[in-house]
Amino acid sequence: MDEVLEEIHKKMEDGVRREVFPGATYAILYKGQTFFNVVGNKSLYPKVETNGLHTIYDLASLTKVIVINFLIGKLLEKGIINLTDPIKKHFPTFRHTDITIADVLTHSSGLPANVNWRHIKTKEEYLNLILNVDQKIEKGKEAVYSDIGFIILGKLIETVTNTSLDILANDYIFSKLEMFETRYNPIDIEGCAPTEKEGDIYIRGVVHDKKARLFNGVAGHSGVFSPIYDVVKYAQMILNDGVYQNHQIISKDIIEMWYQPIISDLKGRNRTLGWIEGASANLCPNISKKAIYHPGFTGTRLLIDKGNEIAIIVLSNQVHPNRNNEAFGDFWMEVANLIYKLLIV
Repeated sequence: MDEVLEEIHKKMEDGVRREVFPGATYAILYKGQTFFNVVGNKSLYPKVETNGLHTIYDLASLTKVIVINFLIGKLLEKGIINLTDPIKKHFPTFRHTDITIADVLTHSSGLPANVNWRHIKTKEEYLNLILNVDQKIEKGKEAVYSDIGFIILGKLIETVTNTSLDILANDYIFSKLEMFETRYNPIDIEGCAPTEKEGDIYIRGVVHDKKARLFNGVAGHSGVFSPIYDVVKYAQMILNDGVYQNHQIISKDIIEMWYQPIISDLKGRNRTLGWIEGASANLCPNISKKAIYHPGFTGTRLLIDKGNEIAIIVLSNQVHPNRNNEAFGDFWMEVANLIYKLLIV
């Protein structure tokens, strides 16, 4: 196993040499064992800082699956909502009467991927815009990835619980899984990896996504920060059918739902509730039909393959010092393929 891990580590170090990212933390969970490691630097500008396993990364869109998908699952367990419920039933200010919770979770609501919001200054203005935006295509026709729907789901969750997302996430997820350094709006700013340069400063400890900033960093599509070992706990819980430290954190039935393909997206990949089915994306050789994954714009990836009892997590700040670097997506595929080649036979 040591030789396998050394080869994987060399590949990750190659990512630093190729300037795919300044640095990264990564973890592999395989058949009950967990392997962590770190490469490169946490920061390049305004000064070089060595990376470490405790580095806190902006998870970007992993927020969607770690927070929103989970909280929707808990509301389903409690009977507060149903997947077939129209959004408007629980969030009356939403314009569309036929778009359901399931439609939004699978990105098949027909809502556009983006709206022109750069002129907007407040979250109230932004919410008014997206709650009344026209559908771009017919609902259920195909999956089009959109932040809009998950922002709306976040507000729906807050509406039916009368509680803010950050409190719900901590009470139902982070504290239960002992993800003690995971949160919206991190306190340990120096512990965070910086992201993009804006004006004269490098964003650090503030969510990279500007839409999330309209919501004071607490939104459904982005905003959560975490170190690698906390994300590992989330992956362990899913591999263990919702159980963590002998406690059922979320039901096995909800976990199973996350693995059921529902609709294809524009790239031919199957979408499940919140996730992408790994096999349909041709991620890796020998990937099982029970594999889900999700990307994050800042340079994060989470793959959980129950069929092969493996999870792969990579956290990086590939948008540091700017977002012009587009090498991470292809490199992630190289890493995942290598890990499967070495471990899954």
